[in-house]
Amino acid sequence: MYPGDKTLVFRADDGKVVTAQAWCGPPHELPLLLGQSMPAKPTPSGSYVIWGVEPHHTTMKWPFSKIPWGARLRVDVHDETDVLWEDRPGHWTSVRRTVGQSAFGNLTAHNYVIGAERRHFKSGSLDLPSYWHLNDFGPLAVRYFADRNKNGRKDRNEPLEGSMFHTTPPNEGEDAVYRREHPGSTEDPPMTMFQSHGCIHLAPIQLQRMIARGAFIRGTSLTIHTYGEHYSR
Repeated sequence: MYPGDKTLVFRADDGKVVTAQAWCGPPHELPLLLGQSMPAKPTPSGSYVIWGVEPHHTTMKWPFSKIPWGARLRVDVHDETDVLWEDRPGHWTSVRRTVGQSAFGNLTAHNYVIGAERRHFKSGSLDLPSYWHLNDFGPLAVRYFADRNKNGRKDRNEPLEGSMFHTTPPNEGEDAVYRREHPGSTEDPPMTMFQSHGCIHLAPIQLQRMIARGAFIRGTSLTIHTYGEHYSR
């Protein structure tokens, strides 16, 4: 991974080199902006090992990511300002209570969720979407760890890194809109990529392509170069 070039490079078993546009954090930490829970920081360089690909949700600094991507939603018939999400089969809980009203600003949870779906997925509907599409980490995240003792496996004192490869809700929306408007297209959808807070952003099609080529199989070595190092083809 070359953060300065915004390029992920993978050499497959067949010798073919596969590259993808990948946006990391800024080269220097930025000031904390109003409304942010954490500042944007450089993506840490170093040698790592892939842990695997899995859905990611958190209860820490990303309120919308407390709810897993794709969780089922339904209208709260007892409170039209709120939304319910299925946290386990057959059990529904409040989106507002889970996320926190402050994340929605002056809007109700119900109106915010509908507005975000319309904005990201160009939905013309005023109905509540059936699924949660606001998790900051997208449907899947690629986790990795620093293998300090070089034994090729994750030991108890080797936590997963806080940074990870993932897509974003706006890019997932762009991908979905392109597929809807260009059925059968084999082209990569145009993407408006943006700098992360320290993770590594991939376009949905690029993430799926890298997964298919075996780039993120558990145990695969990962090198994240410094921002001053550049990829030489």
